[in-house]
Amino acid sequence: MLALAFHDQPLDRAVVAGGPRRRLRAERAGMRATLEAARGRADARVARAAGGVEGVLVALPPWTFPLPPPGPAAQLRTLLAQGLRTASRWRTVFEQLSRHHPPEPVAYLSLLGVSPERQGSGVGTALLRAWLTDVDAAGQPAWLETARPENLPFYRRHGFEVAGELSIFDVPVWLMARPPRVVG
Repeated sequence: MLALAFHDQPLDRAVVAGGPRRRLRAERAGMRATLEAARGRADARVARAAGGVEGVLVALPPWTFPLPPPGPAAQLRTLLAQGLRTASRWRTVFEQLSRHHPPEPVAYLSLLGVSPERQGSGVGTALLRAWLTDVDAAGQPAWLETARPENLPFYRRHGFEVAGELSIFDVPVWLMARPPRVVG
């Protein structure tokens, strides 16, 4: 589901050469590796319906960014599925994002994906609100990046503001911050 949610995003198109099928295969491998690395370290939330998974949110608590790489077997599977060029370009993306990550502790929204047929139906909003409720209860600031300009109003509605912008492979990427909220 996450691979379908992300495979047509601008940054994914810039990183993964080829058509939609190739991007989807590369995204599936990358998402599997990311989820493996996040297991036991990240806050993962899943929205389910009778038809299966509708949305997934993966967030890191303060002081846990970046995730360690997945195990050697997952790295090899990912490399074989994505190819050396794509894996190298993803490494460049992650290095760029890491250089711009705040030095102070922040709750980090790593992934928020909704199945394409359910986008715009409130699934992402419900997942994000549930996570932000916990972030606010802990009095933490939050951070995310997005390469989709249409996501900016969505995240602004939830208290995020653009803290910076960079270009990776000629794709604009917005860095968004949300200050801690006082609950009570």
